[in-house]
Amino acid sequence: MKHLFIINPVAKGIKGKTKKLKEMIHSFFKEYPDLHFDIFESRWCRDSLTFIRRYITDKDETFRIHSIGGNGTLYEIVNSIVGLENAQVAAHPYGSANAFLRYFGSKNQKHFLSLKSQVFDKTVSLDIIRCGTNYGVGFALSGMEAFVNMKGDEWIAKGMPEDIAYMAAAVYYFFRGKITQKYFIEIDDEKIEGDFLSILAANAPCYGKNMYPAVDAHPDSGRLDVYLLKNTSRRRQLLNIPVYTSGGYRKIPDVISYYKAKKIKLYSDKVMCMSIDGQTLYGTSIEYELIPKAINFVCPNEVDLAKLPLIYGNPKEGLRT
Repeated sequence: MKHLFIINPVAKGIKGKTKKLKEMIHSFFKEYPDLHFDIFESRWCRDSLTFIRRYITDKDETFRIHSIGGNGTLYEIVNSIVGLENAQVAAHPYGSANAFLRYFGSKNQKHFLSLKSQVFDKTVSLDIIRCGTNYGVGFALSGMEAFVNMKGDEWIAKGMPEDIAYMAAAVYYFFRGKITQKYFIEIDDEKIEGDFLSILAANAPCYGKNMYPAVDAHPDSGRLDVYLLKNTSRRRQLLNIPVYTSGGYRKIPDVISYYKAKKIKLYSDKVMCMSIDGQTLYGTSIEYELIPKAINFVCPNEVDLAKLPLIYGNPKEGLRT
């Protein structure tokens, strides 16, 4: 097996510490001289995409690609290895949000930070979302949530605290004019038409820093959890957004429509703002499709997917117990 470490030097947990991190990796592998490893430090957004494809050349060799960064770094790696059966993904939580890894519980983050676990431990087969020609592991957003995600990230990059940035972006969105958009939606075989505030197709519960609207989503369930935010009054929308983003969609069925699906198609007569694992896209149509067991993902041996901790404090909903 060969190990390739993709380091994002501007990730929150790495910025200013790249040299120290590289030294730690070199020191670790000195104890295992029979293991082969390489390090690639990305220079710009999506820099690692073509490098990884060039790196994985031997079909008879197994390659474990390590994401040393946050959501964006993991996104690049997933999009690089889709369709390669001899590629594995190891995600190390060095970003500001690490949204996908929050699925495994805060108490288990230390295991994902362990080089020994990430190098030697098992892999599990996880689903991903095909979003047109892109792929995500966590979520696909359209509408208000995608806009807030994009604007919040812009303000975070300028130095605004994360929680404040997303809250400010939401307030900005709500007072910028028309906040809904007309969509033509196909959820498997069901067709829906109307104005909606936002659409979420989730493979995992979390996005952003502290939000977990899709409490029933699991990345090995073989389905997408779909949430449509209906066109209600602006006051009602503002009041219920916190309920929704904290996993309370069941409490507001007049505001949220919930579906389970394999494939979703979206069309609009206006350009849609979309976010795939935090990466912003634009277009007038998109297709989201669940690709089952599409990636081999390193899951530390101490983490039992069947017994994940309840990180949301709700024993009747959300993660497995």
